[in-house]
Amino acid sequence: MATLKVPATVPAVADDCEQLRKAFEGWGTNEELIISILGHRDAAQRRAIRRAYAERSTARSSSAPSPTRSPAISRQAYHDRFKHSLEEDVAAHATGDFRKLFLVPLVTAYRYEGQEVNTRLAHSEAKILHEKIHHKYSDDEIIRILTTRSKAQLLATFNYYNDEYGHRINKDLKADPKDEFLQTLRAVIRCFTCPERYFEKVARQAIAGLGTDENALTRVITTRAEVDLKLIAEAYQKRNSVPLERAVAGDTSGDYERLLLALLGQE
Repeated sequence: MATLKVPATVPAVADDCEQLRKAFEGWGTNEELIISILGHRDAAQRRAIRRAYAERSTARSSSAPSPTRSPAISRQAYHDRFKHSLEEDVAAHATGDFRKLFLVPLVTAYRYEGQEVNTRLAHSEAKILHEKIHHKYSDDEIIRILTTRSKAQLLATFNYYNDEYGHRINKDLKADPKDEFLQTLRAVIRCFTCPERYFEKVARQAIAGLGTDENALTRVITTRAEVDLKLIAEAYQKRNSVPLERAVAGDTSGDYERLLLALLGQE
């Protein structure tokens, strides 16, 4: 349910690079040309453009961000750009024990992406989660399960949790709203169980109020445009009675607005 619109006939990578080079030349920048290209290419196409552009330039261009679904590729891209690992930066800049215990495993763990489910394991780990949540939130077993199991396996575990204890796992995580570890657990679980509702909330909070949280809004639209942004937009309209694209247009302006609207599928 992506919103990104890619032309039926995509120009050659070399042609896109040439058009981008022309857009950057001279005294001004042709923002409309840049948006017409980068706002209508998928992640693989943008990566190809970026590689080809870098080969033709004396300096690496960072104008074409390339979100991807693969954790390994994401970590490699991070290392290529910043010359140190994502794990190093998370460990160095994370504050508090829970972030070092939780976020580092989350970005380093190998997660199987298949659909196979071990029902016996799901049943046993549902019991482990219930026990650990009711005794101590910051537990290595909770972190191990959430950061290593596949999405299909975790969904099966959460379903067993619901069946066994009569309510969803996030209900047992509604305690101290100021507890960062608790909030992180809830966010991770919601990303697995109902990602469109989680990202709808992030977008809503980014737009609400006097200012715009551009980092949060950009993260939602750029990373989900090829995945489920249409579902997120539908959830947003249902929750707020306003189309997401209208809310974005009302809260942003200029080239930033035009690029976001392009990724939302607006011509």
